[in-house]
Amino acid sequence: MKFGVIGVEQQTLKLFLPLYFENRNQGDFMFAVKDPNIKKQLMQRYQVDYLYQSLDQLIAGGIDACFIHGSSAEQLKLAERCLQKGIHVFIDRPVGESLTEIKSLQRLALDNRRIFMLGFNRRFAPMVDQLKKVSNKRLLSVQKNLCEFKRPVVDMVNELFIHLVDTAVYLIDEPIQNVTSQIKDTDGLLETAVMQLETEHTAAWVALDAQAGTDNEQIQLTSGSGCGTLKNLQQLELETAAVKKSWEPEKWATPLEVYGFSQMVTAFIQAVRSQTSTKLKQKNICLSHKLCADVLTTYQADH
Repeated sequence: MKFGVIGVEQQTLKLFLPLYFENRNQGDFMFAVKDPNIKKQLMQRYQVDYLYQSLDQLIAGGIDACFIHGSSAEQLKLAERCLQKGIHVFIDRPVGESLTEIKSLQRLALDNRRIFMLGFNRRFAPMVDQLKKVSNKRLLSVQKNLCEFKRPVVDMVNELFIHLVDTAVYLIDEPIQNVTSQIKDTDGLLETAVMQLETEHTAAWVALDAQAGTDNEQIQLTSGSGCGTLKNLQQLELETAAVKKSWEPEKWATPLEVYGFSQMVTAFIQAVRSQTSTKLKQKNICLSHKLCADVLTTYQADH
């Protein structure tokens, strides 16, 4: 089996290249790279003997699936071409500004019986999975704080806030009935973003503070039987009236496993090999994109 990789950037080298090489026993990984610095690193550090120049060359090389990195607009074009050619597609992150295109790609994948996956790594983080198993959720809070992180509102919502929103969407077990949101900015740079989601039995609060003076992330929930707190995706406490239990990652666990990247890539590879997408955790990914698109629509209408 052959896996293409295209759009490799520095972030890709850090988060995904180690995973591709860990999975070399699952098939051949073929890299299409234009950046001369990335080429040099791949050949020297990772000892890649041959590099391709384009997606067309990867397709000609007979790839069965393609991991697509890079800018959102380019990713969508590459994904469409792959699906049209009968090639399974993994895009490494949400593409927040492109809900219509995502739905179109989902339909194209369905029509061609191919797999199309968007990478929400928190859905695969082991400690988040523990919280997912908690039944009868009542209150849910997902919050990320950043230290002096000054970026435009649109970029922050599409690249960061969407991950928090999707974590809440993933953890909620009922249809969402009501949504409210608020964005505060200074000269177009995001200060805070807040969203409240309500179902019949659950109220969820999602928040991003870009000027909090510290970097951390926390998920809290209550249920009919107790409460839970997850700090930075790796320190979990579940408490009931009778007992309190704590979990931390195994000493051998890598950061890529703790944050779900490893499990996410493995799930896609296994899905391609088995020709089934049931374990890719893609339910409601369009809802997460729509919620963030609606946030930006409201924000832009007010500005």
